[in-house]
Amino acid sequence: MNPDISKGLVKAFATFFIYALLQNQVFACEPPQNCAKQGEWDVGIAFGLGVRDNPLVDGDTIPNVVLFDIAWYGDTMYFDNGELGFKWHDSDSVLAESYLTLDRENTFFELWHPGNFTVNAATPPSPGQTPLPGDSNFEISVDDVSTRKWAINFGSRVHYYFDDYEASFSIETDISSVHQGHKAEISLERLWKGENWNVRLRPSVIWKSDNHVNYYYGISPADTEIEALFYSAKSGFQPGISLSFTRTITPQWYWVANASYRRLHGSMVDSPLVDKRTIASFFVGAGYRF
Repeated sequence: MNPDISKGLVKAFATFFIYALLQNQVFACEPPQNCAKQGEWDVGIAFGLGVRDNPLVDGDTIPNVVLFDIAWYGDTMYFDNGELGFKWHDSDSVLAESYLTLDRENTFFELWHPGNFTVNAATPPSPGQTPLPGDSNFEISVDDVSTRKWAINFGSRVHYYFDDYEASFSIETDISSVHQGHKAEISLERLWKGENWNVRLRPSVIWKSDNHVNYYYGISPADTEIEALFYSAKSGFQPGISLSFTRTITPQWYWVANASYRRLHGSMVDSPLVDKRTIASFFVGAGYRF
């Protein structure tokens, strides 16, 4: 096999695995407790059918076929689905933690877009030619732009539990000097539970800074020589909502279903690299906890 193709397949597979680890936990537990027993690894896997939208021009829809849930909790340290953290306050009603995590924004670029296959398909205008907005000769897609790197974020989060609700607030900043941006999220989760089932509804709002949004969705000379496509993306708020359902089959097996929807802010949608106003995802399947 061609070494470049092998390299691209390995990179795509690795990105897929990292993306799977970054998915929301597929087996819900009762707050403020964790599924993982203290000091032991807790592993779950779910198989089913699902997809996640890719908002990028020529971006492939992301398949959700296998979802992982991997966690380990100690007295203060923990690992939970790609997040490595430290709990510095833990009580019945309040949990505060700081953590390191990979920035999820890059999943839209890397899953089906190995960097060694990047081709600049755009053609510079001939002398005296003025590119027109919307002209197909001056469009740009995820296949044309320069590689967006993985960023490592440092964040802090506070959870507040009351009755069947969980309110949380988090803020993250890039410590890897990839985009030097920030983002914050506030959410309120409502839990309904029966004898062998539970349902969770979670509205949330995410704010992303100028640097964060522009690194991924801005267009610069590194992406194309066509000045008409240059674009600087700005900060904004993105409201969303998610719904999840789990039902116990046996002590190890569960039925799992979840869906989410997020509306992108105007400056991101206006980027020549983006052709969707929303990101939606769903998954239906069965899960097993080891």
